[in-house]
Amino acid sequence: MYAGVVPTLLDHTLFIVLAVLFPLRASAFGFRRLRLAAEAERPRVRRSVYRQAIVVQWSLSAATLALWLATRREWSALGLVPRLTWGLIGVAAGAAIMIEVIARQRGGALRDDAALARLRERMRALEVMLPHSRDELSLFFALSVTAGVCEELLYRGYMIWYLAHWLGLIPAAALAALIFGAGHAYQGWRGMLTTAAVGAFLAAVYVVSGTLYAGMLLHALMDAHSGQLMQGAYERGVPAAPTSDLPDPT
Repeated sequence: MYAGVVPTLLDHTLFIVLAVLFPLRASAFGFRRLRLAAEAERPRVRRSVYRQAIVVQWSLSAATLALWLATRREWSALGLVPRLTWGLIGVAAGAAIMIEVIARQRGGALRDDAALARLRERMRALEVMLPHSRDELSLFFALSVTAGVCEELLYRGYMIWYLAHWLGLIPAAALAALIFGAGHAYQGWRGMLTTAAVGAFLAAVYVVSGTLYAGMLLHALMDAHSGQLMQGAYERGVPAAPTSDLPDPT
């Protein structure tokens, strides 16, 4: 997959952007901006942050695709060639079961104030970033699709391709997952570990299936599911669970 293709200066630059600059921007100009905003201004700022994230991620993805076109690389190396393999069939079957289970659990959770309260407590550190109204949720769904497509392309397809030149496929997938988790440092240690675990799971889906498409779908659905649950909790005014016996999520 990687034979004969040597990363160029543009590849090294893109890697630095993805591993360092993009996460710093999310922390400094996204999360920090929301934390500093007045309560009355947060809905407007939240929508602005969502829109900017959508533009930035699609722009980085377009730059990656342009680089691939300009250097005439194989699209399969980026995970963009569909392949009907037993791995993909297995992933599709597992994904269908997972989606069915999540859909059933979601209906129950949205009717359970206690469950929503526990969820709100677990997500307290990220409350400023999550959708609170139906208008925000609509834009968050667009952001979920963006993250599903673009983050899989960038942090699974491209980053694994880049790192595998020096590490091999499996170590590259593991390191890419760690970088993906570290890129969410603004969420605290718990958020970083959770995100790294999700990144490892999606990397495994990519390696097993041979394409990015299953991971893109799962990623988008997971983000949209989380956003909808949290918006339901905020809209119904469900208070967070008591925190006396819970550790600080940051």
